[in-house]
This record gives sequence, C-alpha cells and structure tokens, in this order.
Amino acid sequence: MTGVGKIEELERNSGAPVELRVVADADQLPVVRAVAETLAVLGDFTLDDIADIKLVVDEVCSELISGALPGAELSCSFLVSEGGIRISTTSVVDSDRIPRGDSFGWHVLQTLTDSISLAASSVEGGSSVVVDVVKRRSSS
Repeated sequence: MTGVGKIEELERNSGAPVELRVVADADQLPVVRAVAETLAVLGDFTLDDIADIKLVVDEVCSELISGALPGAELSCSFLVSEGGIRISTTSVVDSDRIPRGDSFGWHVLQTLTDSISLAASSVEGGSSVVVDVVKRRSSS
C-alpha cells in the first residue's frame, strides 16, 4: 500500500485531529513529545509503539527546529485512529536546511514508521516544509 493509501485508511473512522503550535525552539520539544506520548498512551498503543512515536516526533521536530527561520512556528497535527497514528509537522525553514532523504536521521524515521513523506514549497525568506508520518498500530 502506498503512503497515501495508508493515510486515507487512517483517516476513515478516526477522531478529530489534535493540533499543537509552538515556537520552533528546542525548549518546546518536551511539550511536543509529551503530547505525542499522551495521545499514544490514550490510543492504547504498545509500549514499543509509544517509544517509536516519541522518537519519531523528536527527530522530525529537531530537524525542522534546527533549520527554522527566526520566529518561525512549529505546527504538529496528530490524528489517532484504530489503525494507527498520523503526525504532520510543519515549519518554515531556511531553504538550505530542508531535511534530506539520504541523512541518517531520515533513515531512522523510515525504519520507525510505516510511511513518511516530505513536501517543501518556497515562501518568502525560506521554505515551508511538511513532514507527514504514519505509524500503524502493532499487534499486541
């Protein structure tokens, strides 16, 4: 199944997304991780899945924060369903700091998720980057 197919499957019969917006600053990482962890616990994910979700959120947010323009916002949307969780993270980064698909961090993200995609578009002063991941629920 393609990444888009997995996203569409997750969106069926799911609740409303939880959205979080913070300043794109490393000091905000614990807040974003805590929200992700809480949603995973409440969603009855396995302990291994919860650890993976926290690591994914940490890696994606760290990548975007490290390249974020001064004063940029980090936006995270979490959509939990019976099938898993979809996390969309967005920020405006320096055009030279768009996460790369051949980096070690990206390889880790591919290993921990079932689907990952990155989209970047030019905006004034930089690039708007969206990283979309899907983590399917493991069998207990």
